Amino acid sequence: MRKTLFTHGQVYNLDQVKKLNELIKKNLINTAMDKPAQQSVKTSEIEFVKLGSVGSLLNPFIQFCISANVNAFGFDLFPLNADKILNLNIYKKGTEYNWHTDGEPNNPIRDIKLTCLLNLSEDDYEGGNLKLFDGKEIDIENFNKPGSAVVFPSFINHKVTKLNKGERYTLAIWWYGPKFK
Repeated sequence: MRKTLFTHGQVYNLDQVKKLNELIKKNLINTAMDKPAQQSVKTSEIEFVKLGSVGSLLNPFIQFCISANVNAFGFDLFPLNADKILNLNIYKKGTEYNWHTDGEPNNPIRDIKLTCLLNLSEDDYEGGNLKLFDGKEIDIENFNKPGSAVVFPSFINHKVTKLNKGERYTLAIWWYGPKFK
């Protein structure tokens, strides 16, 4: 049986997270639009950055995602390129993203295979927990630490609970591959 989830406690330390955040903030773009999952409530803010402008610092995270796929999922994935747009998810007090899956059901040639998340929060926060559903609700507690990463199949139901205190920042890479058959 394949794993539902692949996670790692920490890909970056706090100093590396701060450097990555500085680079992301210098390279934000405003030409992309957020497309929340249909029939789900999403109240977080989203900003965007192209992989090519931050790729050198993201290499450890990308290698982690590749390793997760090789060791846990085995999906056929398209290579990432410099124009790949990444989402910086910003959760402030009272914001959340209810149960949803990540996908593009009407795309005839590709599917989102993996959801890859990197916690870029620099300060502690309360709430904002990532939860997956695989027959039962799974709380991904170790994802609340700065620099931690999680990779899971995009068709797995997941949510971010309401943030009660502080701010929560995560960077998302949705990794595409050929249509599931």
